[in-house]
Amino acid sequence: MKNIYELFKSGVVIGDGGYLIELERRGYVDSGSGRERVGTGRGSGQFTPEVAIENPDALRELHREFLNAGSQVIQALTFFGTREKLSRAGYGADTEKINFAAVKIAKEVAGDKALVAGSVSRTQLTEREGMTSLDKSRDHINEQIRLLKDAGVDFLILETFFHLAEMSIALQCAASVGLPAVATMSFRPTIAKCSDDKTPAECARVMASLGAIAVGANCEQDPKRMLPLLREMRSATDVPLAAQPAAFHTTNECHSFTRLPAFPDDLETIQVSRGEFTDFGKLARNEGIGYAGGCCGCNAAYIRALARGVQNPG
Repeated sequence: MKNIYELFKSGVVIGDGGYLIELERRGYVDSGSGRERVGTGRGSGQFTPEVAIENPDALRELHREFLNAGSQVIQALTFFGTREKLSRAGYGADTEKINFAAVKIAKEVAGDKALVAGSVSRTQLTEREGMTSLDKSRDHINEQIRLLKDAGVDFLILETFFHLAEMSIALQCAASVGLPAVATMSFRPTIAKCSDDKTPAECARVMASLGAIAVGANCEQDPKRMLPLLREMRSATDVPLAAQPAAFHTTNECHSFTRLPAFPDDLETIQVSRGEFTDFGKLARNEGIGYAGGCCGCNAAYIRALARGVQNPG
């Protein structure tokens, strides 16, 4: 199997889709809506990855579906897998177990057909405590990245960071253990700036300067809504772009599906068609996108559609 650098040289790399919302739809993950207000970053057990130890067969099957759809990279389900987030969900003592189990399952399915990426996300500390919490964020992110390296991931995908300052910390932690990292920011409530007031272009320049092998965006926006911010990033750096759009429509006033009333329990009412991912795939190469996958709402059908577009740009 080629490494991630070799895959980038061979064309657009096809990633996988969204895990936690898809597993929530299948009954294995808790959205948290029955206990707390979601979407604020202040909740406890919203979309945490304990399924890796509680229902491993469900996770294994979803990995297989993405692999069969054409994914060249399988992400271990370690999103929201820091000790800080897991502790608020009641799983802090299982932090090592969850991260190692998630990587093991992904590697079993991937075999020699796909690379395995460790997924590292924000801690939510900046949303709850402000920028003074960054030292604590560093401790938690650094611990998880070291666990993922020990578990044997091929590279990292740093995703759904709302603050560039926290993303910068994650990139520094990745570099400290020698793991290549794809870095994707998330933008809300609009695509104009991230939560610490940096434009997409500024984010791209900083992430590339800190060693990201690809920079881009994930989640929050559907492909059409995400494309303008990706183009802004393209104008600011020469490294490949990475794009993992969500499969949910947003509005002109709010470009973030997690800020819409449909989140998290009425998302079917704003679902986009898989055809939009085919169209996005057709554009990928000319837009400088080196890594194309999906995020929330993207099951295997969406990844198959995306791969079809990449392979047949027309």
